[in-house]
Amino acid sequence: MKTHTNLTSKGTEGFIDWRDLWYRLDEGRGKVTLDGFQGRIQRTPNNNQAILQAVQVLQAADTKRRGYVEYNQFRDYYNNELAEGSWERAVLARAALDIQDMAPTPEEESVFGTWENLVDYVRACPSPKDFNWYWILPQDYSRASLMYYVSYRSELIHPARLNDWLLHARAVDNLPNQVVIQLLEKCRSTIQRADTNKDGYIEYSEFLRFVRVKVVTTSRSATILRRGALAVLPRNARSLENRRYIEEYSCWPPPLFMLLITLAEIITFIIYVVDMNLPVTGSGPCPTYSPLVFNPSRRYEAWRFVSYALIHSGWVHLFNNLLVQMVLGTLLEMVHRWRIILIYLAGVAWGALANSIFLPTYFLAGASGGVYAVEYAHLSNLVLNWSSMEYPLLQLLVILAVMALDLGYAIWDTYSATETATGHMAHFGGAVAGMLMGVVVLRNLEVEKWENYCRWTSLGLFVALMVCGVLLQVFLPIPEYFPDNDWSSIAQDKEEWDQAQQWG
Repeated sequence: MKTHTNLTSKGTEGFIDWRDLWYRLDEGRGKVTLDGFQGRIQRTPNNNQAILQAVQVLQAADTKRRGYVEYNQFRDYYNNELAEGSWERAVLARAALDIQDMAPTPEEESVFGTWENLVDYVRACPSPKDFNWYWILPQDYSRASLMYYVSYRSELIHPARLNDWLLHARAVDNLPNQVVIQLLEKCRSTIQRADTNKDGYIEYSEFLRFVRVKVVTTSRSATILRRGALAVLPRNARSLENRRYIEEYSCWPPPLFMLLITLAEIITFIIYVVDMNLPVTGSGPCPTYSPLVFNPSRRYEAWRFVSYALIHSGWVHLFNNLLVQMVLGTLLEMVHRWRIILIYLAGVAWGALANSIFLPTYFLAGASGGVYAVEYAHLSNLVLNWSSMEYPLLQLLVILAVMALDLGYAIWDTYSATETATGHMAHFGGAVAGMLMGVVVLRNLEVEKWENYCRWTSLGLFVALMVCGVLLQVFLPIPEYFPDNDWSSIAQDKEEWDQAQQWG
């Protein structure tokens, strides 16, 4: 709340005009109520008699007996009925000296400070929607002459201006994002109920009731994350939808799945480095004897269609996958939580199915299927929450550029002279799974009718392709398309692998 200097006290002779008296007595809307007048004066033994007499003078001025005196009434009564130097003018002057500004109580200081910022915003950016005081006040009335707090308390704000202030004013940055969201929601759905006197405008007492929203305590890390997200969001894009999306970012519960799967992949990598007892480079070796690796001759061991994600061929392979899944996957898990598990596992499974069908003799290791699913789920997230994302078109162009580059590299690497060791079909399968499953399971903050159609279509495609992939693994009518099943033990595979490394 802003600080200001108090009005300078004067002697009774200092009030050289009736207006000097009026703007100290006025409650802000061109009238002085008898009850309000007495409530604004702190009585003392020195002024008690004068106050009683001043009330009598105001009652005499209230010729219509309405309990208040209006601007024009006071002017006419003071100039026409009260003689210069009379005791009536003297007691009014004494009352004007002792009357207090309508300062906020300690309990309402924070709310009043917010109201001040709102009023300042409205005054600095005039609009045709603003209340025209000359609808109810004379042309010679000057609200700028009112006492400081009286001026703010008596202001009237159009509901649309409150909504504009919440969306664009810098002062709103100091409010918790959760409070702003609830206020915007009230502006959108229940704003008319805030205007309890049905005059079309909101006054301070109504605003005081309006802003009483329940705030759930959040962790410091979550608060910092949300403030950082708002800091990079353009002010003109801080809509209710965007703020809702940012509010969904959470640090508690933490994104456990991405953390746990990353730790599992690191631990598995270390175990097999020790077990292989060979120097590990950026590109290998790969423990193809492992019961976790996808071995095309052991397709009957169904767990391999998922477990291969725990094995990596070299530390560069491991580092690249972990980096992408921790950055992109963690961001998605913060908002969509457990849904990221379905996307990741769907990408891993689809990656193995696609690789087995199109490259039936290739071994497969690495979490790239899941990583690509997470990466391309961001495209689904962008489509589902287009109106809630900052710079959605720019994000779409970046994603499409990455897709084009990745596809171009895959084609070049696959058909170049040197045989590739990269499972591009697993990448492709993971990407398709991520886009389809992203549409199906990711949280949609603003559901539209066409998005429901898109969701059911994606679910149908996902199930159809998954069923086809499994059936082709079992019933593909092409003789010798897949390698013969290997029924040897894991120990035999390990022994053969060791011999191959010795002779390698």
